Amino acid sequence: GVAGVFVWQFLGPLATGYIIDPAGHAEAIFLMGLVTLFPVAMIAFKVLVSPPGTLSTPAARAADTAPVESVRVYVKREYRLPDLRLVSMKREQVQLARAIAYDGPVLVNFVFTTCSTICSTQTGTLVGLQHLLDSTAMRARFVTLTIDPDNDTPQRLAQFAQQFGIEHDWMFYTGAYDELLRAQQAFDVYRGAKVNHPPVILMRRNAKAPWVRVEGFATPDQLLRILGQLPEA
Repeated sequence: GVAGVFVWQFLGPLATGYIIDPAGHAEAIFLMGLVTLFPVAMIAFKVLVSPPGTLSTPAARAADTAPVESVRVYVKREYRLPDLRLVSMKREQVQLARAIAYDGPVLVNFVFTTCSTICSTQTGTLVGLQHLLDSTAMRARFVTLTIDPDNDTPQRLAQFAQQFGIEHDWMFYTGAYDELLRAQQAFDVYRGAKVNHPPVILMRRNAKAPWVRVEGFATPDQLLRILGQLPEA
């Protein structure tokens, strides 16, 4: 064991191990499936389950290749987002604030279309999540920003979305390099070279609620559980 870390093992259908790290830096944490908020700095949980089952499209099955590793979920009260302009895969210019403005759950992630590892896996996982949402009364808006705007044109992003069978409630954005760089820095996902970008999904319940940051390779089912427990404003 590591000093200062306490581990709980919950055996059952989802057999998940939860790790509490008192040295974390979040303002509040999620204990997925147990409580909504807990007065310690951060929780990280290690997935001990098998990959998700077969998804609806071949492209979405990229999520099944996700490695089993730690997934960290914590609340960020606020990100200071710059006033910047994006270009959608439909060639529409829109401000970042407008792109994520939605009176309901919003999920934001970062990809580049020539990435063959993290980006395809994470996109497939989010497609799986959207399929789960489609089977319920819950709706969410998905926003994907490229980190390679020099190569990811609106047309290329549209082709990438089509490859995964994405049809509704989801928009991909490109734009000027400096603008997308500022977006990455604002959401704390910039790590220098594009191949070093971390697997991060950011989500919030509504425009007034805090952001929840999910790091690592969560499954669609796990993301659905987190989505259902997002904190209110």
